[in-house]
Amino acid sequence: MTDRIISADDHIDLCYLPADLWEKRLPTRWREQAPRVIDSPEGKIWFKEGKRWGVWGSKRPENRIVVYDKAGLPEEPEPGIWRCTSSKYRLEDLDREGIHASVMYNFLDWAFVDQELKAACCTAFNSWLAEELCAAAPGRLIGLATLPGHDPAAAVRELRRAKEIGLGGGFFEVFSAAIPIFDEAWDPLWCEAETLGMSINVHTGAGGHTFAKIPSKKAWRFPTIAALGGIQLDEILTTAIYSGMLDRHPGLKFVLGEAGIGWIPFVLERLEYERDNFRDVAGGVPIKAEPREIFHRQVYATFQDEKLGVRLIPEIGIGNVMWAADYPHGDGTFPHSQAVIARMFGDADPVLRRKVLWGNAAAVYGIT
Repeated sequence: MTDRIISADDHIDLCYLPADLWEKRLPTRWREQAPRVIDSPEGKIWFKEGKRWGVWGSKRPENRIVVYDKAGLPEEPEPGIWRCTSSKYRLEDLDREGIHASVMYNFLDWAFVDQELKAACCTAFNSWLAEELCAAAPGRLIGLATLPGHDPAAAVRELRRAKEIGLGGGFFEVFSAAIPIFDEAWDPLWCEAETLGMSINVHTGAGGHTFAKIPSKKAWRFPTIAALGGIQLDEILTTAIYSGMLDRHPGLKFVLGEAGIGWIPFVLERLEYERDNFRDVAGGVPIKAEPREIFHRQVYATFQDEKLGVRLIPEIGIGNVMWAADYPHGDGTFPHSQAVIARMFGDADPVLRRKVLWGNAAAVYGIT
C-alpha cells in the first residue's frame, strides 16, 4: 500500500494512563474523590469516588489481549511508561503499521456519581491529552475531547476550549450522559460544533443489556462484546435521525466510532420504511430530509476488518465510512494492519479505497 492512511478509531485505555494524571491537574477540593492509583490485594488499581475503577498497568490481570505480545514489543518499554500513552512509542507503532495519523478516543467508564467532579476530570483529562500526548505530533496524534454529559453549557465551554488547545473533535459519552443525546437541551452544543467545524463522536461501549449481565470471569465475555458491541449504536443512529437532532443541524458531523458498517444498510432501509409507515400518525417523524439523505450528509462510521462491510460500502456511501486499526485493542488490526488493508482493499476501486483509508477522516478531522 502506498496511500497515506488514517486510523479513525484508536484508543487511550484507563490502565495505561499516568498514575498521577488527576492528582497533578485537579483542584485540591476534588482530590479525595478523584481518580487515583492505590495498592490493593490484586495489585495497583484505579480508585475513584470510594470504589474500584479498574486496573492500572498491564491488561493481563483482566485476561484481556495484550496486542504488543503479538508484535514482540514491551507493553511497558520503560518503568512506568506504557506504549499506549507515550507519544514516542505510539508514533513508533504508527510508523511500524504504515499509518500516518491516529484519531484517539479514550476508553474510560465516565459513569460518575458527582457530575461536577466528572466535568473537572474531563477537563483535566483533555488538558493532559492535548499537552502531553498530542502536542508531540499535532498532525498525526488527533485527540478527541471528552465532553461533560450533564450540562450543555459546560459541554459547549469544553468544546470551545478543546478547539483552542488543538484537539480534533468532541467525544460525547452517550451511554453515561445524564441527559439523552436526542434531548433538545443539547442543541447549543450541536450549534457550537457546527460553528467550530468540530465533529461530535460517539463510541460503542455500554448499552448491551444482556452483555452487562455476563460475569467478568467468563472467558467468552470479551469476544461476545467484541463481536456485536458496535451494533449497539443502531439506537443512537436511529434517535439522532428520527428526533430531528441532525436535521436541525445540517452542518454537524456525527461519527459512530467502532460501530462496524455491515448493519447500516438494513437500518437505513428500516428508517425509510417506518418514516413513511408512520407519516400520518401523531404528526409523524419530525424531519424534513429523508433518513438516507441525512445519513449521507452528516454521519460517518468506523470499522476494522469486515469483508461484508467493505462489499456494502457503495450501498452505505463511500463518503461515510472510515477505516480504523482500533489500536491497542485486541479486536483491532495491530500489528498486521497492512495485511488486513491489503486483503480488504486489494482489488477495490481506487477512489473508494482512498476515501475510506484517508479522505473521509482527513475531511472530518482537518488532517493534511
